[in-house]
Amino acid sequence: MKRPFFFAVLTVVLLLPAMMAVAAPAQQDARPVIAQPAQDSAVRGVAQIVGTATHPQFQRYELYYAPWPVPSDQSWIFIGDAHFNQQQLGLLGTWDSRSVSDGTYALRVRVVKVDGNYLDSDPRRVLVVNTRPIESPTPVATETPEPLPTDEPPTPTVVVVAPTSQVTATPESQPTPTAEQGPQPEVTPLLPGEPSGTASGIADQILSGERILDTAKKAALYTAGAFLAIGAFFGVKALLLWLWHKARP
Repeated sequence: MKRPFFFAVLTVVLLLPAMMAVAAPAQQDARPVIAQPAQDSAVRGVAQIVGTATHPQFQRYELYYAPWPVPSDQSWIFIGDAHFNQQQLGLLGTWDSRSVSDGTYALRVRVVKVDGNYLDSDPRRVLVVNTRPIESPTPVATETPEPLPTDEPPTPTVVVVAPTSQVTATPESQPTPTAEQGPQPEVTPLLPGEPSGTASGIADQILSGERILDTAKKAALYTAGAFLAIGAFFGVKALLLWLWHKARP
């Protein structure tokens, strides 16, 4: 029972270094990557280069550009300075695209290891468009509104006034009494409120007498009522005094 177990442990111990040696190169050969700018994207001015540059034997990383298509490995041009800090999907550096003419270029990042060897990323193709005009949206044709009709001032109307002749009415001529008719009796005009005849004057006098009589009757009634009220007051007073004397012991 102990021998199979012993041989199994010995086998694992012997194979472990070999397994680690196979996995280590795969990790060490991890290549750097440029994530931005995107492939075949247009850039202008100062372009930001974003990506990953890490390695277990990391010493530094460097950025390069070259005209596309790249003629040879010696055509790559160094950008800026070397960077001595690893970067995990972050800003690797910037490239001033105004230093080159418009056209197609390639970008790459190189990780240099402590032993002097290096790993390069896949080239990222970009289009520099610094001198090209920025495309503006096509203007949309709009209909020109028609002018609204304006109210014209009214035309003045000429009114012709025909002259009218004023006719002055003359009082009719009064018939002049002739000698045969004789003198006419003089008529005196009535004043306002004055009775026009003897019968109406007599009627007014009768009505005035009836009003005076009616007023006298009312005055007599009021006087009799007042005496009755005074008499009732004194009578009640005397009755109350008599009752008060009766009620005393």
